[in-house]
Amino acid sequence: MKNSTSRTGFTIVELLIVIVVIAILAAITIVAYNGIQDRAHNSKVQSELNRVHKLVQLYASENGSYPSTGGLNTTLTDANCNIPGTNRTANWVPDLAADISLPQSHTLPSGVSSRGGCYIYASDGTNYVVSAWNMVSGEPQTNTLYRRLGFREASLSSQFYICNHTNIGGASSGTYNINWDYYKHSYTLSNITGCNETPPNGA
Repeated sequence: MKNSTSRTGFTIVELLIVIVVIAILAAITIVAYNGIQDRAHNSKVQSELNRVHKLVQLYASENGSYPSTGGLNTTLTDANCNIPGTNRTANWVPDLAADISLPQSHTLPSGVSSRGGCYIYASDGTNYVVSAWNMVSGEPQTNTLYRRLGFREASLSSQFYICNHTNIGGASSGTYNINWDYYKHSYTLSNITGCNETPPNGA
């Protein structure tokens, strides 16, 4: 009589199938997690920017003018700003009450080329721009905080207000590229109405 044997374990093909399935599930999980992280980050930045905007409006209602940096071409950035040579300060909106804590930017990659960005403020007392510049994580945005006005590229040290400019608007080469559109990678609030914010073709 021959002893009958039963097969145990997995074949190499079966093991490879299991590994591939696990890898696919892991990739899906990572993508979903990153998407959740991006949305949470963006929601927090939007909330913080809206809070600062309300502080600027409150200051104007009490003082008759907006907190001034000396002009729209003179900017203040938060203390963590990664743009070299900028006017960094924890109190990047001047003249607010000393006990008011303003948000500071993070070191996580965001915006165009994942360069990261800054909170930036500029005002001449009459007009103001307050922005979470190049701080959008994930896909470029087009929500209610999308304005085609803001500042210079995050890689340049000379910061100033600039209206719907091709160099930072994703159309510097003549063909629009949303991945190089700083305006769509930023959240901006302003009372400026004189800027022609018509987006370039393809935007």
